[in-house]
Amino acid sequence: MKVYIKTPARLQFGLIDLNGDLGRIFGGLGVGINQPNVILEAEPFKGFAVTGEKPELTAALAKRFFDTYHVQANVHLHVAKAIPEHAGLGSGTQLALAVATALAKLSNVNSSTQEFAVAMGRCQRTRVGTTIFEQGGFVVDGGKPLTNGVPTADLPPLIIRQHFPTDWRFVVAVPSANKGLSNDEEKTAFKQLTPMPSETVGKVCRLTMIKLLPALAERDICAFGEALTNIQIMIGDYFAQVQGGRYSSLAVTQSIKFMQELGAYGVGQSSWGPACYGLFSKEEAKEAKLKVQAFLENNVGGQVFIAKANNRGAYIKLTK
Repeated sequence: MKVYIKTPARLQFGLIDLNGDLGRIFGGLGVGINQPNVILEAEPFKGFAVTGEKPELTAALAKRFFDTYHVQANVHLHVAKAIPEHAGLGSGTQLALAVATALAKLSNVNSSTQEFAVAMGRCQRTRVGTTIFEQGGFVVDGGKPLTNGVPTADLPPLIIRQHFPTDWRFVVAVPSANKGLSNDEEKTAFKQLTPMPSETVGKVCRLTMIKLLPALAERDICAFGEALTNIQIMIGDYFAQVQGGRYSSLAVTQSIKFMQELGAYGVGQSSWGPACYGLFSKEEAKEAKLKVQAFLENNVGGQVFIAKANNRGAYIKLTK
């Protein structure tokens, strides 16, 4: 049997509560997008082999799976395509879940995507990427409970998973700037953060509950974009204490400002960046993409692409 997996990527819209005075912390917002992708192929093999992109990381993820589920490493993994690392597009979770899912199919390990995520070291703060791998769409989770002020290892509960409009587009820019924080750097940054003021948390929650989600339900791109931008501003200003400004670099700041000037309905930075985005209608996206690409080429350089929502999650195909 051969296993083929093609994952979505994700845009992280922010963490809702970084105060924790109600006994929970984090809470994620995000959406699955149709590109870039992890494309992973796996098949039985006499021994263990990894080829393609990210071979060392893929091998380490596979070893973690074998050690956790006590199965033999008789497999060939080929990563035909990978999501750029540390760009804010969810590469780590998508690759980890693709590896775990493929190995589970070949090893007859029966478990859920959520259990694989925990076993593979994901869901440290949010389950947005895990739910997007499984189902796609727009996702809100309820954060992690705190025990003696420390987040537990529990999987955050899924609060909302909703279909995202297929006629909305994100123009995603990845400026040639410093890569986003990850692993130990990310852990250090979170330890340095002071608690988010409860007033800010309240505003983020109100914008989410009373503007962002109703606008999504009513397919109101203007209201959705306004809410998203305002949420991003408040969260970005909070993270300025560890990333040096509202956004992760001057290049990201300028790219976001330029997309606003083009008329984007909403803008923001995904996770730690440098990926940033503008929300446009389907009809507006192509021209906006060309203008953003020209803007980057005249400044720091980088990549620009148009993404639409992925509302199904990872595509998994088994063949003999």
